[in-house]
Amino acid sequence: MTNRYLWTLAAALCAAVGYAPAADNRESLEEQLRAEAEIAKLPVRYAWAVDGKQIDAVMALFAENAVYDLSAYGHASAVGHPAIRKLFLNSVFRAEQCSFSSISNVRVDVRGGEASGADYFVHLGYNDPKYGANTRHLVEGQHFYEFVREKGEWRISRMLGRPTFETVESFPPAAMKHCP
Repeated sequence: MTNRYLWTLAAALCAAVGYAPAADNRESLEEQLRAEAEIAKLPVRYAWAVDGKQIDAVMALFAENAVYDLSAYGHASAVGHPAIRKLFLNSVFRAEQCSFSSISNVRVDVRGGEASGADYFVHLGYNDPKYGANTRHLVEGQHFYEFVREKGEWRISRMLGRPTFETVESFPPAAMKHCP
């Protein structure tokens, strides 16, 4: 659907109930919807970048002075690009041979140039040296975010992971079909 179609539909619905938004309200609503859509993509892009071990893609998601809070996992918060990069390269990416993450139920609340949000996640990590070969580490939980516009784009300014359930299980080697 085009924006013109959506605005025509919105205008018709507003007229049906006797409401006519001012032109600047329409632009404001349009900006709000655009911001929500842009921000909602960030958690999904994060999951793909982490699973692909793509450090530049991960870093592009975070604001320059972002806080990546992994206190739920016993790590100190990483603050700023250098610390976040180091955490991913020295810990997160090395912890698993491969991983598959799913992000769902992304919620976004935009307030001008700032926003907050949350999602549910399921993360499956395979062959973490800490647990040994032929193991799968399953974590389910939520991420909580703060977002900010930086250099004209929405970025994550704070991210907190809160696991709800975690387990490690062994599997027969033949069960692994693909682990890039």
